[in-house]
This record gives sequence, structure tokens and C-alpha cells, in this order.
Amino acid sequence: MLKPFLNRYDTVLLDMDGVITSEEVYWNAATLTVRELLFSDRYFGTDPCDPTDWTRKLHAFRKEQFCDDAVIRHLKNKGVNNNWDLSWVVVGGALSQSTRDFKAIYQWITSLPCVNDGLYNSVSDALEKAGFKKEEAAHHGAIWKKIQFAFQEWFLGSELFPKYWNSPAQQPGKPGLTFSEEPIVDKYQLVLLLTELGKTKRLGIGSGRPRIEAENALRSWGVYHNFTEDAIITYNDILAAQDAVNNAISLAKPHPYMFLRGVFGKKHTDDALLSGQFDSAPCAKTLVIGDAGCDLFSAKSAGCDFLAVLTGIHGENAREYFEENGADYILSNILELLES
Repeated sequence: MLKPFLNRYDTVLLDMDGVITSEEVYWNAATLTVRELLFSDRYFGTDPCDPTDWTRKLHAFRKEQFCDDAVIRHLKNKGVNNNWDLSWVVVGGALSQSTRDFKAIYQWITSLPCVNDGLYNSVSDALEKAGFKKEEAAHHGAIWKKIQFAFQEWFLGSELFPKYWNSPAQQPGKPGLTFSEEPIVDKYQLVLLLTELGKTKRLGIGSGRPRIEAENALRSWGVYHNFTEDAIITYNDILAAQDAVNNAISLAKPHPYMFLRGVFGKKHTDDALLSGQFDSAPCAKTLVIGDAGCDLFSAKSAGCDFLAVLTGIHGENAREYFEENGADYILSNILELLES
């Protein structure tokens, strides 16, 4: 049985990481990506990369590079919502400031504005001032794309990467961190919850993951069939929409596009959604569940109610933040949607 307040909603849209999946595997992939870009002789370093050895040293690398995860927490608070961008900001700091002192890089990062106030432009400008060409320094430019591909190699593994990214792996021997992924909450209870939601709701996903990575997790846990196909909105949909409308701004969260597309599926064009040419009534009957500020602001901008779960990187410490910023509901974890 589900909590009675869910009867108010026809559609439920879930963020994945920090809600039903842990971001640990992504932060670990980001750790190894930063290491590779800055230290490997294939990129900006001088050392050979030994994937087996580096994977074994992963936790020590993460502690050093992300300053006991302070960098991750800080950038999430500033609106950085995917781990390609997390890696790019850290690598950008190292390259633009000509240092591999990660405490100094963290201090530089704290001087940056939030995403909505131009964080990515600040990183690009710093890289240009350090001598990189505009097309290298840009957000989604050449350096960013190197990071994206290196990250996906670590996440999927050197053998699986070419199948989904239409490009040969640059570094052989990466084992693929995705194969260790488990739910962030009890799997049996999560399967029960998603099954119950799927019976009566239009159940969807709003995630910055590439679609294959979102699908892999849901299929491996046997819950994919509970979701409405055109309510599963991922990085691929954001990228396609930006290309289609030639939009200069990012449509990733905290922009409302992801959840608007989840609400309406294929009913409206991208132009209609971006210009507000739709009946907003279905949005008011939609509940978005997330763990971060960007989820909340994206949901509210789309006209949806928002339920915060405290299973993100800030844990219980995020409660006050969500209270102050108008979350409609706050639960310790998503399983509390089930009646005990």
C-alpha cells in the first residue's frame, strides 16, 4: 500500500542518483577520470595509466582529489548536476591554475559563482587565460569531451564503451564500475514500491544519466516494465532537445525542461514546452522526487510538487535546506512512501 497523499498525483517522476541509486559509483568514476586527465601521458600528465592499479587506489585518490568529498558537496550546492561537469571543473581548476595541489584547487572552486550565475563560463574563461583555445576551453568543448569519454570508459569499461559511444576506447583495461551498482535502499522494498507506483501512476525518470545507464539499472533489478516509456527522460533527451531548438542555454536541471518532458511525454514539441504553450494542469498533478536543490528548482519551475529524500550526499543535513526552499514533502528515504 502507498501513502494516501499520493492519491493527489497522476504522475510520479524520480531522479535516480541519490533517490533509488547511489552516486558512489559515479563519484568513483569521476575520481579516476580526474586522475587520468591530469596524470596520464595520454592526456595532460606524464605517467602511464594502469587501470588495475588505479582502481585499487581509487579511495585514496578520491580522498585526495575531492578533499574528503568537500568538492563534491560544494559543487552540488552550486548547481553542478552531473559528474562530467564535476570532473571538468576540477580538471579546469588544475589546468588553469597550473597546480596539482587539490586543496588549492578546492579553494579556487569556492571562489566560483553558482551555475545559474555563470560557473561554467568562469571555468572556460580561466582556461582561456591560461592559454587554451576557445574551442578547447568551452563548456562542452574539446577538454570537456575528453573528460566525458574517459569517464564513460571508467563507468562502462573499455570493452563495453565502444558499443554505446561509437568510438574506440582510448585506454584498454578499464574494468567497468557500473557492474558494482546496487540500489541506495533495500532492493526488495524498492521493487515493491516501484511495482505499486507503476500500477496506478504514470511513473517516470528525470535523470542526467545517459539512457543506457538508466535503463541498465532498472532492467537489472526487474522494474523497467513499471515505467512509462515516454516518461523516462535522460541526458540523451536533453541533448536532442538542445540540438533541435538550437538553444544556447542548458536545458539540464535546474531548467524545468526535463520534468516538463516527463509530464507530457510526446504530447508537445520542444518549442511548445520551452515557450509555455501548454495546459499546465497535468503539472499540478505531478510529484517529482529528488535529493538535490537542482531537482527542487527544476520541479517547481515546471509547476510540479516536490518531495525531497535525505539519501543524497548531505543526508539528514539537507532537511533544513529543503524546508527553507519550499519542498512539499521531506522523507528520510523513498521507501517511506510505502505504508508500514
